[in-house]
Amino acid sequence: MSTVSRPHTQQRKVSRRRRVIRRFAALIAVAFVSATVFEGVVLWTHKAFAAPWTSAAAFAEEWADMPLKCQRRLAGSLPSRVDMPTRSRSRTYVEMGRTARERGIEVFGARDGRSAATQGLRLDDMFKIGVDGKISPNLMVLEVPVRAIVIPFPVGAVSQILHQGTVKHLRRFGFVDETNVYLQNPEMFHFSVFHASHHLEEHAVSEVGFREEVSAIRSVMRKFCPIRAVLERVTVTSGGVVVAGWNVERTSLGEPSDLRARLREVLPRAPTKQLVSDAFILHTTLARLVRPPDGTVAETLADAMSRDLTDEFCGLELTLDRAWFVSEHHKLALALKGAVDKLDMPFDCHSSG
Repeated sequence: MSTVSRPHTQQRKVSRRRRVIRRFAALIAVAFVSATVFEGVVLWTHKAFAAPWTSAAAFAEEWADMPLKCQRRLAGSLPSRVDMPTRSRSRTYVEMGRTARERGIEVFGARDGRSAATQGLRLDDMFKIGVDGKISPNLMVLEVPVRAIVIPFPVGAVSQILHQGTVKHLRRFGFVDETNVYLQNPEMFHFSVFHASHHLEEHAVSEVGFREEVSAIRSVMRKFCPIRAVLERVTVTSGGVVVAGWNVERTSLGEPSDLRARLREVLPRAPTKQLVSDAFILHTTLARLVRPPDGTVAETLADAMSRDLTDEFCGLELTLDRAWFVSEHHKLALALKGAVDKLDMPFDCHSSG
């Protein structure tokens, strides 16, 4: 019996070992898949569960009105030591909406839209209303094109999330595209950086002068690094502009204020007074409210809209890896779907040595 049972015993041991190995391999596979899924969930939820690199307490004043989940998302992205540019951006975005929060959307209270809206242009300068009641851009041709450096918004998932989410929330508050709100084209979302010439201080250039500007700007972009940005809050201003305010992540090698300073150095003839006067700001216009949805607007509307939009979008992340040098042949051409010439200039610091 012993000579017969020994091989069976060995076979059983081998079988047990194989079962143990298979189970162990299965556990490793499950752990790997779980880790991958968890990582995806963290990314999708905009770092909702990320370890806080920046204490939310450091922004107690700036983030006082933010949902806790937004504070956690941002704390997982911003620098461990809060520097001046980071804090300045946070404070700017709070201030942008203060008037609207306190007084409502004042542009709706102005007769015939005669209230300053954007870059010195009033709503009735920017838009016209057709016989069917639909609003459309009022394109004004410029004798001297506006020449500006902007950072284009990467077209993709994030731009669609922002656009579709903005449409959804605006509809909840009674705003419908082309009826009482003008939605920005998500393919033309951008960050305004610097103007070589603008409609309030025109600087015409010859063909040779233009080529010199292009060469100077390219020299800056070849040495500038991509900006990694995180959306901090969305604000509805008293002028009815829906603005996404972004901050710069701790891993970013590029800083907007550095880019503006370098452009000022290489473009000495540029307007002294820039349309974007804040050196640190990084913002995108999502929509412009043109008319109140029902003739009257509650004072709390701007605050409610800002909170809802911020709650949905805070923590979205982008990598900005290029600039455009644009020539706008209509006032606010990028915003109002006017005629624009664009020169693409990638940020290329890693290959510049």
